Amino acid sequence: MSTQLPTQKHCFGRYEIELPNFMHMDSGAYAFENFDIEIVTAVKTERPTIEKDWIGYINNKVSTDVAISPGSRIINKDMKNNPRVMLEYIDTSKETSKRLNSIYMFHPYYLKSVPERKEWILATGRTIKIPRPQSGDGLDGELKNRTDAQLRDIQKIAHHAYPHYEQGYCLNNEYQYYSGRLEKQDSYGITWRGIIGGKYTSSHITIDVRSLNKDEQDFLDSRTSKGKLLRTFFPSTTVVVGGIKGELYTSHDKLNPTGREFQWLPSGTELGNRLKPLIMIDGEIDTRDLPPEYRDKISGEELILWILESIKMRVGGDEDILSHQ
Repeated sequence: MSTQLPTQKHCFGRYEIELPNFMHMDSGAYAFENFDIEIVTAVKTERPTIEKDWIGYINNKVSTDVAISPGSRIINKDMKNNPRVMLEYIDTSKETSKRLNSIYMFHPYYLKSVPERKEWILATGRTIKIPRPQSGDGLDGELKNRTDAQLRDIQKIAHHAYPHYEQGYCLNNEYQYYSGRLEKQDSYGITWRGIIGGKYTSSHITIDVRSLNKDEQDFLDSRTSKGKLLRTFFPSTTVVVGGIKGELYTSHDKLNPTGREFQWLPSGTELGNRLKPLIMIDGEIDTRDLPPEYRDKISGEELILWILESIKMRVGGDEDILSHQ
């Protein structure tokens, strides 16, 4: 854009995006090999009761599980090491489903301290499923191996203020994660929303990223088939997002005359290519959210196009992929 609208760069996953200053991250859900994290709600400011509050929060979750699977309980609690750990055993022995009663199931929960930031981070370990039957020693050993792997990964969540050139994934502009290996899949979804005067506005953008294996053609078709329908009825603009070609569709918000809704659907996704994942983008930009001096100078369509073209692979974001090719 020729007009210098006040903006800020944000990093997410392997990418960066530039957004107007009134847009803020509202959710950031990442699914990794060994844990899941929702970074917006995961980061907690230091307070005297944080550990006690976390224990209470997990115990409430367990009580819900007990109502469904009687016998479920916390079997391990480590409040000395970092991250803290609570491990829930889900009693599946009496389940009528053969799929469930043939496995031991555990839900791990983690609380990581970041002393230099005076913050704590909540993460949920991947559900651990171990085939029945097992000897006591065999079950304990396998469970320890699985939880140790999760602990090692969660310990690698680190504070790196953006911009930086670290490998792996930006979780937000403050935290980054790299396991030291190439994760089996990229899978994350981020939403930014307009906030002015402490209130949400109509402006928002959601980006979902998922890398696809070579055998996932049907999944790709199911996600991109809408583009074929849209092309039949609506004009589109070809836009390259993060190095991937796709089509941008915009329309007027029927209930908001200054709002422009949009969708970007990829045509350049490549199965089995981690540099060409499936990226889906939709949202709305309301030009009323712009500072008054810009409202007559920038159209919604122009701002949407500019935002999409700002999405690029960040420096360092593809290093682990390239090193494993």
